[in-house]
Amino acid sequence: MTHACAASLVALLLTVMRILFVSPQLPHRNRRSGHAIIHQRVRRLAARGHEVGLACFVSETDRPYLEEMREGLLALETLPPPARRPAPVRWWHAFRDPPLPFRRFLHTPMAALVGDMVERDEYQVVIAEFSEMGPFLWWNPRLPAVRTVLSCHQCVTIASQKRCDLLGYSPAGLLERWKRDRIQRYEFQLYRAMDRVLVLTPQERWQMLNYAPELRMAVVPYGVDVEAFHPVAEGSSPSSLVFTGFYSDEPNRDAVRWFIERVWPRVVALRPDTTFYVVGPDPTPAMLALTHTDPRIVVTGKVPDVREYLNRAAVFVCPVRMGSGMRGKILEAMACGTAVVTTTLGAEGIPAVPGENCLLADDPELMAAHIDLLLGDAVLRGRLAESARRMVVERLSWDVTVRRLEETLAEVLEH
Repeated sequence: MTHACAASLVALLLTVMRILFVSPQLPHRNRRSGHAIIHQRVRRLAARGHEVGLACFVSETDRPYLEEMREGLLALETLPPPARRPAPVRWWHAFRDPPLPFRRFLHTPMAALVGDMVERDEYQVVIAEFSEMGPFLWWNPRLPAVRTVLSCHQCVTIASQKRCDLLGYSPAGLLERWKRDRIQRYEFQLYRAMDRVLVLTPQERWQMLNYAPELRMAVVPYGVDVEAFHPVAEGSSPSSLVFTGFYSDEPNRDAVRWFIERVWPRVVALRPDTTFYVVGPDPTPAMLALTHTDPRIVVTGKVPDVREYLNRAAVFVCPVRMGSGMRGKILEAMACGTAVVTTTLGAEGIPAVPGENCLLADDPELMAAHIDLLLGDAVLRGRLAESARRMVVERLSWDVTVRRLEETLAEVLEH
């Protein structure tokens, strides 16, 4: 970057920007996962002096948070969620454009609302959070001229490709390949139309550029609230494991299933007194049934505060094999001072150094051996946990990642 460009960028960073976020749900303080990202971005950009607006769908259960969310915002406009009607099975639906999941929010007044807000409040840049909200910035006849940014929390094409790799050439795998090709065509047309595409990890940026080298992209990672997530004085149970997630998501369901079938028998053969906590909303009936077949497995469902379980566990396991993006659950565990064993995929986007701040294992036998090692060695467990906590404080706190977003938006407005 030349001195003139650097000076121009610094001037933009010191200038108040008008930024509109478009979200599929109200990103209030009790949201987790991807919506926690939106909450932190909205709140912290507003706190840094920018004029921030929000357009989103809001359900009745989220209405109590509306007034709290309005504080500090230039504008907050909402619509009821689109009705979810059971789709009749028709063969020609497979050829409709756009493909699922991009079809979910079509035919709603949201496109008009976004256009009206941009025109009324003169926003300089609009950020669609989640790729499924991108169509409101693409071919929207109500949208005035404005910079458009799509925040891709997970590339659907890449996630579909990973399912193809796992399913092979089974009937389900062949069907997934056909769906992937349709998704790829639509998804990357959408990304090409944006002034910038944000992703959470360098790995996903590289993978997406393999599909479309011309994309204008930036990596703005997940963050963690290092003040809220922190170690506690009373310490952990030396014989407990934990995994957290939303089990409406297939990658999390697959992770639990694979861990129970392939890793757990090896763990309990080595350490029969181990307890495994499966924490998070929407567990499947098969997951709930595990508690009856093995009382050492505890499926909690939704809990008021995951920190209780992160602080209780000796080891956080993340056996994910599907999906893409960045796992905020690992950052939360690291911030809480819980030692982490994860797959290589689970560690994507995280400055993971095996043996220094985590342990990596894609093989069930190796994962069980790593877990056994950590459960039996409190000194090693503490060293990994301390190093991981230091890394997330220095490199992945919300203050750091939101500052990176601010710099990216300034670059978008500069060009």
